[in-house]
Amino acid sequence: MGVLVTSDGAITLPGVLLLVGTGLIGVGQYRSSADFVSTLFGDSSLLDRPIQSNLGLLFIAFGLILAVVANVLGVDDDSAGADLRLTTVKYEMMPPTAVLDELRMIPMTEEAAENTNKGMKATDRDTDGIIDDNRATHAARSKDMKTAICCLSALARRCGKEQKQRQLREQKLSETKSDTLEISVAEASSADRFLHEPHELEKICQEAAYIVLKLYPSTDATVSSAISLLALVAKDEEVRRRCIEEADKYGLNIPTNAMKLALTRSKQAVDPAEDDERFSAELQRKGCLLLGALSDNSKDMATKIVDEDGLIVVMDALDWYRCHEDVCNWGLWAIFQFCYEHKGNKAEEVARHGIAIMFDLLREMPETLISVSEIRRIAVGAGMHQVVRNAMDAFPSSNEIMMMGQQMLVATGYRGEI
Repeated sequence: MGVLVTSDGAITLPGVLLLVGTGLIGVGQYRSSADFVSTLFGDSSLLDRPIQSNLGLLFIAFGLILAVVANVLGVDDDSAGADLRLTTVKYEMMPPTAVLDELRMIPMTEEAAENTNKGMKATDRDTDGIIDDNRATHAARSKDMKTAICCLSALARRCGKEQKQRQLREQKLSETKSDTLEISVAEASSADRFLHEPHELEKICQEAAYIVLKLYPSTDATVSSAISLLALVAKDEEVRRRCIEEADKYGLNIPTNAMKLALTRSKQAVDPAEDDERFSAELQRKGCLLLGALSDNSKDMATKIVDEDGLIVVMDALDWYRCHEDVCNWGLWAIFQFCYEHKGNKAEEVARHGIAIMFDLLREMPETLISVSEIRRIAVGAGMHQVVRNAMDAFPSSNEIMMMGQQMLVATGYRGEI
């Protein structure tokens, strides 16, 4: 929670030093005949002041120094936060290609550990040895996951800075169109020397995110970091091109499946902690942001996302986290991007929503006094069968339309081929 008090209410070392120092100064003032300011900051030497005042000033100064250092380093409640922050800083100082190489090494390390375990027969080891191996494997996996998260965080910071610098350079160039000398100075600024070629860093970030998604598709922390990085580069033209033309490596099914798995884990959690629910909701919000950013001003991407069940994923997230404002906000924005000037996606969403409403009206509800059979009779008389059949024929790839349509046709006595 802070550098003075932890999240569980305990006082950190800087906090203890400040409290002790304040108490010592109070004792020194009590034993001194001079006023408070004169006692601490007067012309008298250190030997003339009460020793409690000198110790109090020393404790407070040391405590303030520790607090500032902890704040700069990003130290949180425990050493884990400091380790993550320091590791992230280390990767920020490395070239992006070197960070990508670090991520590429992770599966090789895991495969080596798995091959080692497979080469040893269980009968050749005692129970304690098996437990020790499992602990070692778990520790190595946790370390690799932390490395992956720190690598993605470092790439995100680097990419965000470069994108901002590019915007500043373009703005500077647009303001100095008439002055050739000023344009040359703007192009040769010291910050521009560290910029990558267009699309280069974005492609590195995309590859890094997909590596982590393939390594840890069932871990919320790594999935959230990967989706955040993908959302940062989602509007890059090369990133979008690779999502379509190199779908075997950068297909949209990978992030959408990761969102599905994360939502499934959230639904299966029994009485989750509030922080866990917020983190899971934030993951879905980032996923909605990613899918919406990818489809922004791109009909091809919008079509591809809907084909990969992106619309269904967003709708499921909205349904489960309907009380989370940010998820609803970005989920609805993503749906708007899918359907904006896209008649095909609009038609599918209208059909899906209409089938869902009709399904709710026709299903059995024992707790109510409404006669469902009468409602079904009226619906059949109004031509419900033909409407449902048309929707199923028009959108055979929509699992929800097909499943709800089949159930409605069977329940209302449809005698044709389903």
